[in-house]
Parts: sequence; C-alpha cells; structure tokens
Amino acid sequence: MMCGQKWTKSQNRYSIYQVMNKKNLSGLQNFKVLDSSHEWTLFHNDFSLCSRKVRICLNELNIKYNSEHVHIIETSDSENLNKKFLKINPTGTVPVLLHKGFPIYESHEQIKYIESQSASYLSKNDIVDSWIKRGSLVGEPDKDFDTYAGNCIAILTPPLFVSMLKKIPLYKFFRYYLNHPSKFRSVKFIMFKLFGYSVFKKNSPLYKLASLSAKNLEIHLSDLNKHLSNNVWIGGDQFSLADITWMVILHRLEEIQLFDKFSFNKKNLNEYYNNLKRRKSFVECILNFNHHSIETGITRLKKEISKNKDLTSYYSSI
Repeated sequence: MMCGQKWTKSQNRYSIYQVMNKKNLSGLQNFKVLDSSHEWTLFHNDFSLCSRKVRICLNELNIKYNSEHVHIIETSDSENLNKKFLKINPTGTVPVLLHKGFPIYESHEQIKYIESQSASYLSKNDIVDSWIKRGSLVGEPDKDFDTYAGNCIAILTPPLFVSMLKKIPLYKFFRYYLNHPSKFRSVKFIMFKLFGYSVFKKNSPLYKLASLSAKNLEIHLSDLNKHLSNNVWIGGDQFSLADITWMVILHRLEEIQLFDKFSFNKKNLNEYYNNLKRRKSFVECILNFNHHSIETGITRLKKEISKNKDLTSYYSSI
C-alpha cells in the first residue's frame, strides 16, 4: 500500500492538523497529504460500493490512475485503520481520491471532480445532478431514506456483511474496535460477528430499519422506472455520472439478493440494468475486482435465506 509515495513535509504538521480537526470532509481540499509522481491516486476496496463508483468514473473517462487497494474488515483485514491511512482520511473510509497529492472526499464529490478535470465528456444537466444526489450515500445511513437511495442500500446490506464476516477470526474484530474512529460502527460489526443472523430477528432495530428503508427504496426505484420510460440513460441519450451512481446501487441489490424483488413489474428498470451490465466499465471495475470473500459471502447468503428462520422472516418483510 502507498508504494513509491512520500508524506509531504507540510503534512507533518499543518495538513494533518487540518484533516484530523475537520469533520464531514467533502470535496477537494486545499492541502496535500502525499507527494507522488502520479497525477491521480485512488485508495479503494473491491467490495466498497463507493469505491466501485469512482473506479467506474475513472474508467469511463479514460483516466489512468495509481491504484492503492485498501482492505476493510469485510474483505478480511482493516488496512483502512492503520496510521498512515488515517492520516489521509481520519474517518477510515474508502475511497479517497488524490489529485496531485490533494485529497477529494466523498464519492459523489469525487466523480464530479473527476469529470470537471477530464477532456472526455459525459452527459450533464439538472436531471443528471438530481439523480446523482438521489443515488448518493450521505451522512449516517440510518436516516434520510426519502432523500438518498444510497442510504437505503446501506441499511439493506448487513445480511451480506454477516455472511462475509463469518470466516474472519474474532481477534481481528477487537483490533478493529480499538482502532476505528467510529465506535458505533465497530460495535455494530462486532455484533454481526458474534450474533450472526439473529440480529435480524423480527422487531429488532435492524428489522424495523430495513422495512422503512425498503419502502423508501421502492419509491426511488419506481420513480426511476417511470423516468426511464422515455430515456435510454438517466440524462437522455448519453451515459452520465447519474448512471454510474445507479449502476453500483442496482448491482448491490443483486448481490444482497433483492434485485428481483425490487425490479418486479419494472420493465424499464430491468432493461436499464441489462444495458449497464453490458458496459465495459461494469466488467472491468466491478466484476474484475472480486475478492474471494464477496463471492463466498453471496453464496452463503443465498443458502441461509431459505434455511435461517430469522433471515427468512427478515427478507419476507422487505
């Protein structure tokens, strides 16, 4: 990780102070975090939905970048919590995009920035902007479901988390807890590890949140299905950042075994997703970044949905 790159002298004091003392960092920052010979560097993870979004954007705009893969607990380790990475992003989240050493935070801001610096062109208009916003994951994922479909997806993903975490040694979770900036998030993942699918028992907090999230996601997807009745892509005839945003959402729905449920009786949405899957960027930036824990987790989840009574009830309620 971070081969051939050096911490800047200015980072040692001023810029580290800036990073560590700002909350909710978003967009391009005015300080460097790394000196690098690469114009673009992306710190990302195979499984991270937001990482996928930024990889696809770079691919669609034919931008070459230095790839720095960062393991997260879902893919067997917590490289995002080591000291060097936390100096780049104190929240410990991926992706982080660097342009000439300057960090850009939050994937919806990263893809907009990439496009603004690119010689290539993707469709851009107010409709595209509104659907980028609607497909984003913003703030805490347990609220604003009516505004952000990305938040809905985050709440519906835990069954896959549990499936992926099953084979990871318990000691890694205690190290995860000690090092993670968000104790709430780390405790949540320890619960997934210790209690497994029982966290989805009927009337549990996750059960109730998932039901609310699903109702709002159904509205988002019904609106998208209607919008696509007269459009090949969200912005019209040309592919856009909005399509990148919704590509990763629809694929995550497929991974968590909910795409068929949410796409039922939505002809336009089904055709749209098939078109997305035919794009080169879908294969190169999602399917080709397939850590073994993802496939193992999906296989386990498929089996447990029909076997585990708590999980069966949970999926029936969505």
